[in-house]
Amino acid sequence: DDNQVDWFLDVVKKHSHEDGWKICVFSHAPIMGSGLRVLQNVHVVNGCAWLNHCSDNRGIFIKTVKENPQIKLWMSGHFHLSHDYEDAISTLGSCTFVQAGVVGEISSRDGRRQTRIIQGSSDRLKIYTVNHHKRNQDGSADLRLDADINLISGQVELAHGHEDYDHDNWFSAFVPEDEDGCYLSMPDGQVACSQTVSKSVCWWHMKCGRVLGLHEGMLVEYDAETLSPLGVVVNSKLLGNREVLVVEEGTAVVLVDNETKDIEVVHPNDDGSYWRKFQRNKKVRQEEKLREAIAKKWMESNSL
Repeated sequence: DDNQVDWFLDVVKKHSHEDGWKICVFSHAPIMGSGLRVLQNVHVVNGCAWLNHCSDNRGIFIKTVKENPQIKLWMSGHFHLSHDYEDAISTLGSCTFVQAGVVGEISSRDGRRQTRIIQGSSDRLKIYTVNHHKRNQDGSADLRLDADINLISGQVELAHGHEDYDHDNWFSAFVPEDEDGCYLSMPDGQVACSQTVSKSVCWWHMKCGRVLGLHEGMLVEYDAETLSPLGVVVNSKLLGNREVLVVEEGTAVVLVDNETKDIEVVHPNDDGSYWRKFQRNKKVRQEEKLREAIAKKWMESNSL
């Protein structure tokens, strides 16, 4: 909440780079703009990928990182993914972002049970993975070095080349990048036909400044500053094989059914954003279940 954000900003301010401080941050969810791998079909759809994802202040964290070189490490979990993705570790400026996996077999999305070990001194940090699903001959868990961070120079050496980095079809979400070959600079007409909409990968700016794109048969909105995925505007089931047009240089997005010739204009939300919540907030659902349980218990003990 706002009080916690104010507390965080105050701690960073009181521990400045000029005074020689080095800050490590640990949060359940990663921050928007961190560059860590995100699950489009789970957390992007639900609007819960990032710390304060649904709040207007979600961008304050990456802004603080960029403005404060004393923040050296930010570790997070939330995605229940292993450390075997190249974007399980990313670096922005002086800060290294690290994804932490899970120990439990049931809660792991890719079957790999891993935890992190951080070994540090005043001038460097080493990031290790403990592979609980791999055992050495003596029965101990496999331990590997993933990154060596020089806190003085800012250089980060990643341990690439490990066999676990050989992957093609693992969980991912498309994150636009400048000059990635997928940007449509001035869309005015068809951006995907009915035959290509399920496979098209592209993104563009709307006239209002919002960023939309197509990926895995979905219309997705991205943060205009960091280009991180914010949420799904039209999911693959609703989009189907409809043609996608952007008209009047980004004034409107139009979906066209080539068989019925029906058209649908995709309107923004009241706040100007486009992304929708296809799943209700997890915390809200939990609170609803709790109230239902309380009501049921009361009814059972107070028969009317």
